[in-house]
Formats: sequence, C-alpha cells, structure tokens
Amino acid sequence: MANDIQKTKKASLSTQGYRGTRDFFPEDQRLKNYVYTKIHTVMHSFGYEEYNGPIVEHLELYAAKSSEEIVREQLYSFKDKGDRTLAIRPEMTPTLARMIASKQKELTRPIRWYSIPTCMRFERPQRGRLREFDQLNVDLFGGIPLDEDVEIILTAIEVLKSVGATDDQFTVKVNHRGIINAFLDHNLSVSKDIIPQLLRLLDKRDKISSEVFHAECKKLELDEKKIQSLEVFLNSSIEEIIQILKENSLDAVELKKRIDILKELTNSHCVKFSPDIMRGFDYYTGMVFEVFDNHPDNNRALFGGGRYDNLVGAFGGDELPGIGYGMGDVAILNFMESHNLTPKLKKETDVCVLRFSENDRLDSLKIATILRNYQIKVEAPVAQSKFGKQIQNAEKSGAKAVVFRGNDELQNNLFAVKWLNSGEQETFANEKKGYEQFIHKLKNI
Repeated sequence: MANDIQKTKKASLSTQGYRGTRDFFPEDQRLKNYVYTKIHTVMHSFGYEEYNGPIVEHLELYAAKSSEEIVREQLYSFKDKGDRTLAIRPEMTPTLARMIASKQKELTRPIRWYSIPTCMRFERPQRGRLREFDQLNVDLFGGIPLDEDVEIILTAIEVLKSVGATDDQFTVKVNHRGIINAFLDHNLSVSKDIIPQLLRLLDKRDKISSEVFHAECKKLELDEKKIQSLEVFLNSSIEEIIQILKENSLDAVELKKRIDILKELTNSHCVKFSPDIMRGFDYYTGMVFEVFDNHPDNNRALFGGGRYDNLVGAFGGDELPGIGYGMGDVAILNFMESHNLTPKLKKETDVCVLRFSENDRLDSLKIATILRNYQIKVEAPVAQSKFGKQIQNAEKSGAKAVVFRGNDELQNNLFAVKWLNSGEQETFANEKKGYEQFIHKLKNI
C-alpha cells in the first residue's frame, strides 16, 4: 500500500516549471553564456567593474525606490521566520543605490559598475517579458553629466553591436525629464500634483488608443486646447522644442549637445530625440532613453534607462548623481532571433579519449589528465560501448579528435589520434614531446 502511494505521488509531479520562468538546457545555457561573454567584454572595454547583491531586500527599499506599478502589482513579497517583510528583487537599481550609499566615501570616482542579476516580477508572461529574468544593469556615478550620458548610451549601442547588430536594426530614443516638466509647468500650467500621474500616462501612450489617451488627459484636468498643445509638443523636433520652451529650454539645449555628440561618434542616425519617452520610474530626473528594435516582427522597446540624480542621497549620504540602464536577457535574445543573429553553438569539447575494454580504464584516465593539464577540454569515457559508437558520440560533442591506445600503441609507448574532420589517423610518442606535438596540431585545426 505504501509503495502504491509513493508511486502515485511520483507520477503526479509536473515537468512544467512555474509560469513565467525558464529551464536552461545545455544548448540554452550555451547561448546565454555566449551573450554574457560578449557583454562582459564590452563592459570591461569601457572600464566597468562587475558587482552583485542579495536576491531579497527589505520591502521598504522597493516601496521607496521602485515604481508604483512594480510595488503595487509586480512585487513578490513574503514574511521571513523573524516576521520581517522581504521582497524578491524586481530590479537592481535600489540595491545598487543602497550599496553605493553604504561605502560612498570609500569609492573612487567615477564609479563604473555593472551586474547581470536574476530578478522576478509578477507580470503576465508574453514575448519579451517573463516573471523571472536576468537583467544587465549598467551604472555610472560621480562624473560630468554630459560625459556620463554620452558614455552610458555608447555602452548600450556597443552591447547590441557585440551580438552582431547593425545601426539600422535598432533606434536609441532619448528625452529629458526636465523638458516635459518645463513644458507642463510653464507652457500648460499643469498642477505639480498632477505631473507624476501625467508622466505615467505619457509613458504608456503608445500602448493605448488616442481616444483613451484623450479621456485620461481630461481626467487629469487638461482641456482640449491643452491636449492639442501636448500632442504638438510630442511630435516636435528638439530644435522646435527649444523654440517652444524659450527661456525654459536649458534642458533641451543640453540634450541636443548629447545627441549631436552621439551622432558624430556613432556616425549613424540610430540616436534620435523622442519627446514621448518618459520611463515609468519616479527616480529619473534627467536624460531618459529607450532602445527600440526596428524589425517589424519585434517592433518594441528592448530596454532603457536614465539619470537619477537623487537616488543615493535618499539613504542619508551626500547626493551622488548617476545614470544607468537595465537590459533584460529575454529582450536581447528576442532581438537576436528577429535579426537572425543567433549563432549555432556546439558543445566545447576538444578531444574525446576512447577505450577498448575495462582493462584500459586507468590508461585512458591518465591520457585525459595529461591533456587537461595542457588546458585542453577532454571527455573521458564513463560507460563501455563499441569503438564505432564512441567515435559517433565524439562527433556529436564537437570534438576535433579522438585519442586512444590499442595493443600496438601500448607495446611501442605511443598514443593514437584520429582526426574527425579528415578521418586521418596518426600516432605520437606517449611522452611530453609527443603530447606537445599533438596539442600544437590540435590548436591549429
């Protein structure tokens, strides 16, 4: 009876994971590692250092520093055994700010940090969005705002280019929170109490109909004339906005400097001014930007970020202006798929050592150990199978060669090599010189 119950329990377990999460089989992890290696290379080329933090934080950190939507609708929170209310991180920026604030006076400026943490948000899973995801976070503190803003966007562009993207495949849309704030305050005379709500409405403007947008604007006390003025503003160039804002155009003038420099450095038109880019997080205070995929099958925002001059000061330390962005791994993988940039990656095995029987176990393990000492990736046999089957498995593993010692090789102190790309076979002396000759040839294939 007990055995029957145990069998029933085992049979009832689902092979499906929690909705919105992913299993990374070796081939999936291979691609993930490929992308992350590219990211690490780009970040290091700009002088950024990697950091990390806890996957859980006190709930009040996110309540104070994340967007209202994340805290109210997307946060995974729970009580620990000490009755403390904690939350699984939905984003990394609040943790980053806490860490910077804790050692603010010890850190050499400028502070260039990046991380690729796993985050969770209770969202409706869809293309480009999952509940569990990894997110590249790149942040820069303690420099000149103009130089920081330019550099942070350059890193974002280079990350996309590192996986094979070209300038025509994406668009970097930039804006400045001060521009829309100046327009709402001085040109439309909108109440300061309403501005945060209006900014959140503008942030989702491309996801709702024109009728819904107008209706929501009226709820926020904008009459038809003001709505029309807002529509004109949202379709203006940076030069036109400078004229519209007149004496209140300082932020627009500063943003134009950044756009001009970026266009000169990238020698392309992938950087564009877009007055409708808002970003939903309340901590953004300056330049904001989003990167869009231009492919018609994936024409959506990939990632974005902005300047948050007041974030670190909220922890009681000195103000430390900064700028950063977050890029989800789901978004970049979808981008690569849309543009046929996903490489066909094989298992990274250099050599497979074969054996003929149980009697040559120790000898095959010795060969594998010697080769690994030369930094060669080696698979040694752990199961007995026919010689031909072992060669087939070696070919599937992506190995360049198989190594073995038959009776003739054992008698003459040799080891045999079969090159899988040509089918040719040769022998080498079973000593240091022979192994070095083999490895030299292996690395030149």
